[in-house]
Amino acid sequence: MDWQGIAAVLAVFVSALSAVLAFRQESFTKRQEYELRRREEEDKEKRKLLKIAANDIMRELHRLLIKTDAQRAYIVQPHPLDRAKFISIEYEVFSEGMVEIARKVHRMPISSVSGFVSELSSRDFILWHSQADVKDGRARAIMHSIGTEQMAAMRMMDGNLWLGNIVLDFDGHQQLEVVYLKEKMGEAANVVKYILPEIEE
Repeated sequence: MDWQGIAAVLAVFVSALSAVLAFRQESFTKRQEYELRRREEEDKEKRKLLKIAANDIMRELHRLLIKTDAQRAYIVQPHPLDRAKFISIEYEVFSEGMVEIARKVHRMPISSVSGFVSELSSRDFILWHSQADVKDGRARAIMHSIGTEQMAAMRMMDGNLWLGNIVLDFDGHQQLEVVYLKEKMGEAANVVKYILPEIEE
């Protein structure tokens, strides 16, 4: 075979190789585009579900606030769930004129309120009749700063996993009925714990 023949064979080979590479690149690009669209759709669906869950949670907290005549209803959540290092409040409703607590409790290190978190995570229901009943000094200071005199907490669990607590704050003027509070907070907890999104790090 002469040089022209070899050059022709090489040209055919290079052309075929280029076509194969172009096809593979096009296929790879299409796969990437498909994956990107799929992820965008999943993210869109996730945002939609999170919005629905948030609306349902806020509606449940508002219902609880009214039924118990509390000044504030909110959820204390540990995160990350598998190795809780922080607590945050993402969901909160409160009566007119009350101070928001969510700004004060955002990504708060558990070590800074360890006594309070220990109680929240280990007891199904707690009622503090006054600030003096709260053993943790920092938690007591936060209560004082937001005008809370009495507080009730209902723990939410998924098996052995602590998901957080629904908490109610009172200004101390109410006569609190433990059985009624447990019942209403338990009802709310049973709704919320199945739709409560994990706090993303």
